[in-house]
Formats: sequence, C-alpha cells, structure tokens
Amino acid sequence: MNIAFMEHAVKLNVDGQSQLVKLNEMVHPIHCMFHARFEDGYENIFFADVESGRWVEQDIGFTSLADMIGKKIESIYYVEWARKDVTWFEEEDGGRHIQFGYHADNTAGYLVYEIFAPNRRYMFTLVKLQTHVWQLFKIPGSGWDYDEMYIQKIPFILDEIIT
Repeated sequence: MNIAFMEHAVKLNVDGQSQLVKLNEMVHPIHCMFHARFEDGYENIFFADVESGRWVEQDIGFTSLADMIGKKIESIYYVEWARKDVTWFEEEDGGRHIQFGYHADNTAGYLVYEIFAPNRRYMFTLVKLQTHVWQLFKIPGSGWDYDEMYIQKIPFILDEIIT
C-alpha cells in the first residue's frame, strides 16, 4: 500500500463545473504520483509517465483530466524527474495478451530492468544475475493490483529478446 504524506485541496474547472479536489501525494520510488478525490465522489491515481513526462490517469491513460491534475500539481510542487527510454513489448502467448515496457540499465555490472505495465505504471525490477537467472525486486511503496502472470513470464521473454 502506498503512503500518502501531504494533502492539498485545490479547485479545478472540470466539464464547466468548479470542483474541489483533494490531492494526496503518494510516496513512490519511480513515479511522481498523487491520489485525487473529487467532491463528486470520483477518485483515481494520477502519475507522471517516466517516458514522456505527461500525466496519466491510472487505467484510463493520457486524459485531459490527467493534464489538468498534472498542471495543478506542478504549480504546487517542484517536480523533477529523469525521463527514461522505455522499450515496449507485446505478444500473444497461448491466448493471453502480454504487453509490458522495460527500461534497461547497467548497474554495477548487472543488467537491471524496470518493468512497466501497459497502463505505464511501474510494476517491479528484474536484475539479470547470469544466463536464465533473475532476481526480482518489488520496491516498497510501488505495489498495486497488477497481473502476477507478468512475474512468471517477463524473465523468460527478456531472456529471448536480449540474447
């Protein structure tokens, strides 16, 4: 579970109506991320995409609401993060659609892969220790309900595409 540590109440003009929105900053190791609760009851998580820098409305995508929330957050906070090159992979495997992104880096002689879900949210990190041997890291504060199938499939897929 992510931990919120700063709340701001802001006004936004959404669909021609002024709405009070409570923004809770969420501690996250990869994304600049906020939980937004609107006075009409709508709520969602908004985060900055590591690849483009654009704001994303979780599980919905790049929306005008995400743009508005992002601009408001950037007017309140100093937001700085390094953009990352993300490679996207997609295939059908036994009737299951598999799609994910990965950012590869070389750290201390190891290949390190940050893995992103189709909704552009960080899932976990894989470190290639040797041929066909991977270490999985789930970073505290980054968890959410993604399909655990990715943990089983991605190391095998990366072994195939990076050799």
